[in-house]
Order: sequence, then C-alpha cells, then structure tokens
Amino acid sequence: MTTPVTEWMQQAVHDVYRNWLDLPPDWTPQQKRRHLNDLTARLDRMAAQMADDLAASAIQQWTQRHGAHPDYLTTVRLRETALQNARETVVRQELYDQIEEPPEQTVAFNPPLPQPVPASQVPWNLRWNDARYRSEPGEQIEALAEMVWPDPQFSDLFRIKAAYLLIARLEDQLPLPDGPQHPLAAELAPLVYEDLRLDGYPVK
Repeated sequence: MTTPVTEWMQQAVHDVYRNWLDLPPDWTPQQKRRHLNDLTARLDRMAAQMADDLAASAIQQWTQRHGAHPDYLTTVRLRETALQNARETVVRQELYDQIEEPPEQTVAFNPPLPQPVPASQVPWNLRWNDARYRSEPGEQIEALAEMVWPDPQFSDLFRIKAAYLLIARLEDQLPLPDGPQHPLAAELAPLVYEDLRLDGYPVK
C-alpha cells in the first residue's frame, strides 16, 4: 500500500534534490523516483507527529492564558500554524541541513551571503502564506473573512487562510472586499484555493 503524501512536502523534497542534493548517478529513474517518494512519505509522517505535539502544546498554552479552551476556529488556526511550523522544521533539519556550505571566499570583494529579507520588504502576495512573514489577522479581519466568504460555500479552513491574506493586503494599504459581491472576493478566492491545494487540503 502506498503512503499518501502532501503536495507541499513533495514539492519541498523535489526542489531540494533538483537544486542542491544529488542522488547516486548509477540509479535508474525508477530507483530515484522510489527514493524520493519514500523520503517524502517519511518526512510527511515526521511533520504530522511533530504538528500534533506542537498543536497540543499551543492549545494548552492558550487555555492557560485565557482560562478556557479555545473555540473551534481558534483550534483549527492553532493546528494549521503547528502543521506549517512542523513542516518547515522537518524540511530544514532533514533536507537543508544536508546541503554542504560553499567554501568560504577570502577575496575581499566577494559579496556577503544574502540575509533574510525583512517582512516589510516582502509584498503581500508572498507574505500572507509564509509563516516567517505573515501577521496574525485578529478578530476584526477574521470577522471580515467570514462575511466575504460565508459558510457553507467556503470552509472554515478557507476562511482562516483568507484572513491571513486580508491582513497582508491591509498592511500594504491595498483595498479589501467588503462582502461576497465585491469583485475582490472572487478575484482573491483562487489564491486561497491554490494555497489549500499546495498544502494537501481538499479545496471543495
């Protein structure tokens, strides 16, 4: 039986091996494909286990801070954040840490390695779905997402992701939809659907 894998992890594995890591040159295409598939499934399992632990810890901390258990939407958001953090941690530890650092250059005019870009320099369309840069939307933006993309046409997870998109646009002083009939509601929805698809979630 084949272990299902998410497109998010599959893309991460293929990107790293395509750009930085090599497979044995004498392997057949079938061997390479099987190795990458097995690796992807293993990393997905590791991320899922780590996400469960992170989510349990986050929910416990939230409960201690607020004196009550989080509601459904807050729980989903905490689990979504935990999953994203777990995936990024697993990929960094299991893939990126295997990439050999280039030898240090002693030439005086050699430019320094690029530093992480400040969030203020990352445009909204690259920031809203990146856990490193995105901002927490807050209750008003979450309420706006619920109004613009109402139930049952749109899922809770869709609206959680959409709220991150809305806060990113607000931070860049871009217009926001104010209801389901606003043109931006239909224009922005495909971005959320695509992010759901890349994360391995159903989009309908």
